[in-house]
Amino acid sequence: ISYIELLASGAAIFLIYQWTSFHRTKSKLEHIPTLGSGWFILTYFDAWKFIFEGHSLIKAGYAKYHRGVFKIPTFTTSSGWLVMVSDLGMIEDMRKAPLDVMSFRGASHDVLQSEHLLKDHIRTPPFHIPVARTPMTRAFVSKFGDVSEEIKAACGEWLDAGEDWKPFTLYQALIHVVCRASNRLFVGLPLCRDPEYIKIQEDWTIQLIVSSSLLSKVPAFLKPAVAAAMLQVRSGIKDTERLLGPTIQSRLDDVKQYGADWEGKPNDMITWLIEGALPEHRNVKDISMKIVFMNASSIHTTSISTTSALFDLAAHQEYITPLRAEIEEAISSHGWTKDAMRQMRKLDSFIKESSRFAGTNAISMRRKVLKDFVFSNGVTVPAGITLAVASYSLQTDSEYYDDPTTFKGFRFSEMRDTGSDEFDPLRHQMITLDPTYMVFGYGRNACPGRFFAVNEVKAILAYIIMTYDLKLQGDAAEAPVGSWSVGNRGPSITGQILLRKRKLD
Repeated sequence: ISYIELLASGAAIFLIYQWTSFHRTKSKLEHIPTLGSGWFILTYFDAWKFIFEGHSLIKAGYAKYHRGVFKIPTFTTSSGWLVMVSDLGMIEDMRKAPLDVMSFRGASHDVLQSEHLLKDHIRTPPFHIPVARTPMTRAFVSKFGDVSEEIKAACGEWLDAGEDWKPFTLYQALIHVVCRASNRLFVGLPLCRDPEYIKIQEDWTIQLIVSSSLLSKVPAFLKPAVAAAMLQVRSGIKDTERLLGPTIQSRLDDVKQYGADWEGKPNDMITWLIEGALPEHRNVKDISMKIVFMNASSIHTTSISTTSALFDLAAHQEYITPLRAEIEEAISSHGWTKDAMRQMRKLDSFIKESSRFAGTNAISMRRKVLKDFVFSNGVTVPAGITLAVASYSLQTDSEYYDDPTTFKGFRFSEMRDTGSDEFDPLRHQMITLDPTYMVFGYGRNACPGRFFAVNEVKAILAYIIMTYDLKLQGDAAEAPVGSWSVGNRGPSITGQILLRKRKLD
């Protein structure tokens, strides 16, 4: 048999296997309408289309199958399908589903191709999540002074505007500010200012996203070989281990010698992770890996939210004066403290409206079904299928928001001030979970670090608003809102904004 014949036979067997798997899975989902084609070959092209036009496709599906479900072909799930949910009752069913029925981690592993790229991560329990939820959130009050100090120092370096207008590629500058501020809390000085360490943390998430995206499109039997050639993801963890190793080992030695409550122990992420890990995971490798994941889940999302809010502020200059007045009053009463951030209701509202309006994530609450699941309305989803919520469509639905396609910076602060009951001031905060506002997810797997993230964004924006004047650059100032964006409304990583030192009276 010639090589050509052997290759042709292999290709034929592969296509037959794919065709059989496709129809086996599709037959289990016949009761759920399909957005796009339901034909074997055409769904492959629909999956590619979803990569580039996901926002618009989900928006179209939401309008067509309002308050229901529909499925979309995709490369990022093990089944090849993503079932979209847009009904609030079904979202509640997802929230209440036991962990052994719907898995956040299972869905994440599919997206990140963890089986091939992050095997060590799979074998290690996610002990960084309860650490972010409790000790990090509690410690932020006492550590806020350190974080705000780092924000001011990093802004002075990366947003070095003078008395004349100067253009800045905002996202590229803010990612350095956020990375330094976050790591002032995570690992402290001097490492949070180490250029090599900072670059590793900033680059690793992008490397992981690019690698996992490419790998998701590779046939399953080729993934191990292709993943083996993707060295950057593993090297980022190894480099972090090299830089953090001496500090982590020193802490481990101190715990061993003096006990868990040894006097003078640093109050940072390294300590919290050591305390939160099981004994078999209290080692340099596993602690370093969790530090990398903490950075990956915080740096880019926080940078995007801050960038989006500043673009919106530059486009809506009328909000600058009232925001400055609120910030000045809060700081004069409480100084640069966590208490001051809590008083900034209008700033909280502006950031929340910017995130609602931005739509950088079209979907949220991704879950992999581990056991056949029946929703309260009777819709059945078989094991192995991944679900997600059409979050951006919910956030711009006129049933839930008045005039939802108009940017209203003080939308939520006004709702807090004019609410009908005592819970409205809490309900409309950015950190509060709501099925019609899913920037941080919803349910038990919602972002555990959202309290830190929101206050970090507020502190960065408060400092910039008090320190600089800002405006859109050139033609962008005359362009429609959103023209500087990528995706549906997310801030462009190449978009520029003009800054100058604020001229005080």
